[in-house]
Amino acid sequence: MLERLDRIVRPIAIRNLTLWIIVGQIAMYLVSLEDNTLIGRAALVWDLVLAGEVWRLLTFFFVPFSRDPIFLIFAYLIFYMMGNALEAYWGVVRFNVFLWLGAVLTMAAAGVVHDQPVSGAFMQGTVFLAFATINPDFELRLFFVLPVKVKFLAMIQVAGYLLAMFSGWAAMLMVLASVGNYLVFFGPGLVNRLQNAARRAEWERKQLDIHSQPRHVCTTCGIDSNSAPKMDFRYCSRCEGEHAYCEEHLKDHQCVTGASMPVN
Repeated sequence: MLERLDRIVRPIAIRNLTLWIIVGQIAMYLVSLEDNTLIGRAALVWDLVLAGEVWRLLTFFFVPFSRDPIFLIFAYLIFYMMGNALEAYWGVVRFNVFLWLGAVLTMAAAGVVHDQPVSGAFMQGTVFLAFATINPDFELRLFFVLPVKVKFLAMIQVAGYLLAMFSGWAAMLMVLASVGNYLVFFGPGLVNRLQNAARRAEWERKQLDIHSQPRHVCTTCGIDSNSAPKMDFRYCSRCEGEHAYCEEHLKDHQCVTGASMPVN
């Protein structure tokens, strides 16, 4: 599937796509300081698109993450760093596929909630999830001081997505659509990891069962090396097969062969 998408996107793939998204969002943020209606006119609303405002199919991609300039500075720095890392890791075409697929899925979900405004914030957040999946132990320094591995921040982001899904069915659709590209790229690998983890857990359980079995069990009274770890068990050479006996029954037991004789 990804190979087919690569062929479709290759002619329109944009190098440094992350940078262009950031530049577009900064430009829209600056203009919106003078025109408070700009963000509303840029968000994706399918009813308005069908009414002729087709530019919304593109401009929703450039709606800023936030109205807080301090937050935007840090968000764009992280977005740029991680987007560039993914583009270097996947290549220009595959990274474009990742983002454009998320955009198309978001458009499709927006068509369901056709009268509500939609931005690309959730979808662009999947860049962070993708980076954390590939580089889980990469450390970010919060406030330039506290080192935190991105896998833990990704867990917080996933928790935020889950909370957003409970805020209404429209938000649920947006979250599901926005992570659709992530699932296409990483879903098979995650399933394999879960299967491997399940197989390993089953193997470890069997190993625990094996190790929990007593090494020696008295054939006569049933006492074993687990319940009596200090007991000295011996095996009768005259019994058929391997039969252990405790100290009490070692020299006085009925052999499995049927012969009744003391064991020296």
